[in-house]
Amino acid sequence: MRSLAFVLLAACAVEAPPVDEPVDDCGGKCDVGAPSGDAARRAVLADLHAQMGSTTTRFGQERFNITGVTDEGTQWLATPGNVNRSDVASLVGDHPAVMGFDAWDLAIKPATWSPTPDVTAEAARWVHAHGGVVEMAFHQRGCAADTFYAEGNEACLCKLANDDVAARTWIEGDWAKVADAIHARLANVPIVIRPLHEHNGRWFWWGAPYWSCGANARVTGAAAYARVFRMVVDYLRVERGLDNLLVAYSPGGDAAIESDAGYLAGYPGDAYVDILGADLYYQSRPSFEEQTVAFTKQLRTITRIAYARGKVAALTEVGDTQLSTETTSSRWFTQHLLALLQAPGVDLAYAMTWENRTSGAQQSWVPTGSHPLVDDFVSFASMPTVGLISDEPAHGYSICGSCSADPDGDRWGWEHDGSCRVASWCLAE
Repeated sequence: MRSLAFVLLAACAVEAPPVDEPVDDCGGKCDVGAPSGDAARRAVLADLHAQMGSTTTRFGQERFNITGVTDEGTQWLATPGNVNRSDVASLVGDHPAVMGFDAWDLAIKPATWSPTPDVTAEAARWVHAHGGVVEMAFHQRGCAADTFYAEGNEACLCKLANDDVAARTWIEGDWAKVADAIHARLANVPIVIRPLHEHNGRWFWWGAPYWSCGANARVTGAAAYARVFRMVVDYLRVERGLDNLLVAYSPGGDAAIESDAGYLAGYPGDAYVDILGADLYYQSRPSFEEQTVAFTKQLRTITRIAYARGKVAALTEVGDTQLSTETTSSRWFTQHLLALLQAPGVDLAYAMTWENRTSGAQQSWVPTGSHPLVDDFVSFASMPTVGLISDEPAHGYSICGSCSADPDGDRWGWEHDGSCRVASWCLAE
């Protein structure tokens, strides 16, 4: 298998182990002042740009070290201090290189529900410390019905885009909780956020079918969606000062996004976006071969736009919705997903599939146990063009809350064999 020890570049280089709280402009041993989330964010963004120009694409999975499926087909859940497990690692020995989670799991769900918000945060910190990328979407409830689906919330997007009071109430609700949680738990972890994703579909209340706000509206159509998108990013980055965030724009798969105009419908502007992505899911019809051809066209458009605008291109979600019924003759990972990643004109930093919950239909996206596609996935993950991360932290240093091997009291503790990483530090070149 291909296990990549991703090294993030920052503004300074010291002879010390890299860890997960980078500080700018330090020489020798860094002091223990406030770490910079911006330094880590810029380092990850530079790394993702470099990934596009390489021959390797990182493979990721939603909540890979938070939930998964046992060999018996039941769900396992992470617990405090145990966030180094994944279904991918159980098959190939290494973990996915991208981990997504939902903001609801970090900031909204009850603290007593398992896995707890603290476990979600711990899992994200673990991924970052081991060289992986952390991504966050938000299936946010609407302004009317208590659901993220469109039914009952059809008027929400237009209301938020045109009613400043309603918009402020909305922002100071769930988004304030998300900002609080990031500040408290993940302030120094770079996070790729995906606000209002799959906006060209009709399933979420922010979808394109609900953008028509009427002739008397201040904004309507794609401009209404773009305004709400910018509102979220401005609140998090500017008002709340979260300098560790990267932003992804990610419509769902559709023939319309083969064109520049179709893909950019609702685009909030280059100042608001770092990553251009798409969520592409294989359905039962048409044939997988036809879908691969269509998706390749869409990814070529995204790649071209990304290079033209200086953005990162990514497959922000991908999956085989028919995985639970596949047979041994199926080769979705090696014949279709790999074909997307290696297609001429397609250049992606990463591709992430959804989380494993059970072995049921559309409940698992990486095969486990005796599933007939296990061998196909192992072959896919073993390709030199597919990037994973190992169970070792970057450069092989362990992560500790404190250092016992710290004779000079400087909180480094890396002078001895029992080395660990704590406090502030500089990322090494």
